[in-house]
Amino acid sequence: MIGILSAVAVNVLGVREWQRSRVNAVAMELNGWLEAVRRSALKGTGCRVTIQTASAAAAGAVIASAAPVTNAAVTVPNTCMSQQPLRILSNAGNDVFAISSDPATFTFTPRGTARGLSNGTENDLEIRIALNGGLPMRCVQLTSPLGVVRIGYNDTAVNGTCLYPGSF
Repeated sequence: MIGILSAVAVNVLGVREWQRSRVNAVAMELNGWLEAVRRSALKGTGCRVTIQTASAAAAGAVIASAAPVTNAAVTVPNTCMSQQPLRILSNAGNDVFAISSDPATFTFTPRGTARGLSNGTENDLEIRIALNGGLPMRCVQLTSPLGVVRIGYNDTAVNGTCLYPGSF
């Protein structure tokens, strides 16, 4: 009897760890992609980023895209990774991710700062990623105005506050 209960407990813990790694992978990919877009904005014209909010984004779905900010006076070649939108990893299987962001569009300036992060109540942007519409949840935060990117988490409540361990 104890052996059966132990096997069930180990299985449940294994599933939770697997779920955490899935949502962590998406958050880390988004974090790295945002940093790359920010670096490409430093080349000269700035980059407008759009987060594709969705309640059920499946494997292969685009979750973020970027485009150069056009300026008639400046003609600096700058791709802003516009040819490389961020997609959910193709090995996500049947998992779907709820992606939310308010606002969903912002700009990295040629100085590397971020504009348009405010949603009227807060000055930082928080992108929330939840696995299968529930827990675990990961957050990617961009701070205003510097555009610093960091990852946070909440494993207890989907509508709760994300915690950001450590400091900048």
